[in-house]
Amino acid sequence: MIEFIQSHGLEYVGIITALLGVFYSIKQHKIAWIWNFIASFIYGILFYQVGLYSDMELQGVFMAMAIYGFVQWNKPDQLWEVKSSTRLNLLIAIGGSLIFGLVSGYLHHELSNVSLPFLDATLTGFSIWGTYLAAKKKIENWLVWIFVDILYIGVYIYKGMNGTAILYAVFLLFAFRGFYAWRKKLS
Repeated sequence: MIEFIQSHGLEYVGIITALLGVFYSIKQHKIAWIWNFIASFIYGILFYQVGLYSDMELQGVFMAMAIYGFVQWNKPDQLWEVKSSTRLNLLIAIGGSLIFGLVSGYLHHELSNVSLPFLDATLTGFSIWGTYLAAKKKIENWLVWIFVDILYIGVYIYKGMNGTAILYAVFLLFAFRGFYAWRKKLS
């Protein structure tokens, strides 16, 4: 039992902090960004350990976006209401996420010995976009997370990160819940 805790303890601390981040995001509470920052730091270490370098790099972006989101959600002079993105913005972001995945995946494939370079990089591109949408309180962030979470569950099962796969299954449920909760507040 102690060996299991020693080998998986950091992963479970990451799971708890990540769940707190999503829980408070659904509630639109700014503390979500603090929990997200902590979870990203922990998962940066974990993804390095299993060779998911795009995911590791993504955690650095998530940490920066957590600071950005915290600042955005703390603006006293602006009422932050849930809004929708334009179709043009959605198409550009989907294209940008796919191009990011191709370019980053190619670089990781050629310059390192990483696991699943193109899938990992593409999911990273979509995750950056989803985080940006969340910071801007755009309802589509939840739809991006539903898509990304489904694919990440398979990646983490494949990599033997079963606790993280379960976390992403819970994230998937939270993403549906967040979408419906935010849809009620859509202005």
